[in-house]
Amino acid sequence: MKVSLFVTCVGDQFGPGAGVAAVRLLRAAGSEVNFPMGQTCCGQPAYNAGYHDEARAIAKHFLKTFERSEYIVAPSGSCGAMVHHFAEIFRDDAPNLRRAWAAAERTYELTQFLVDVLGVQRTGVDLSGVRVAYHDSCHAMRNMGVRDQPRALLRAAGAELVEWDQTCCGFGGLFSVKMPEISSAMMSRKLDSLGAAGEEQPVDVLTSTDLGCLLQLGGGLERRALGPRWAHVAELLDPSSDISQKLQTQTRTRVSP
Repeated sequence: MKVSLFVTCVGDQFGPGAGVAAVRLLRAAGSEVNFPMGQTCCGQPAYNAGYHDEARAIAKHFLKTFERSEYIVAPSGSCGAMVHHFAEIFRDDAPNLRRAWAAAERTYELTQFLVDVLGVQRTGVDLSGVRVAYHDSCHAMRNMGVRDQPRALLRAAGAELVEWDQTCCGFGGLFSVKMPEISSAMMSRKLDSLGAAGEEQPVDVLTSTDLGCLLQLGGGLERRALGPRWAHVAELLDPSSDISQKLQTQTRTRVSP
């Protein structure tokens, strides 16, 4: 099965480890992974800012770049959701509308593809005893239907998923720039909940399918000097990643006499 990795702008600039982990996970599951070198942004920032002509041009480039891809997989539900939204951009452009629908049918968030298409149940990582706070990305959950897939893979690895506030992190791309006070208040509510969840037993790591959410929440954790690490779910599920190996060592040390 041939998979084209759509690494996303945020992944390329702020979380390359997530892309590397995604490739390893896909290859371990039997996929042949390629990286179309011409890929750029999905156009979501431009579209949300009201620059629809510019977003349309970016979307056309995306469709051309990934035209021959059997499957398109992104370590991001938000960027994947934008590809699913291309049909709205091209609603009055019949030829590109057909291409947009075809691209949407082939585009998946990483854990969604692993579980729903490849039938992966375990990735080989051992997260026994690791307390994980999983955050639902709004776009991943509402637009891509990604909720149970990452949780299933984390639980199968032995992770303990902690219960905490499952509302928006307040990032929302340009929302955090245009309405910083509201964005900050939403983030603070999330982090208050995370702190409460770790009162009796500490939370080891915060994770999500989307780096935008993790940059928002991770930045808040660092400003508050709170303990949990934060990492993309691909890195947690990859047995070879630095974070998964550190967490395994940490939990072994914690339970040893």
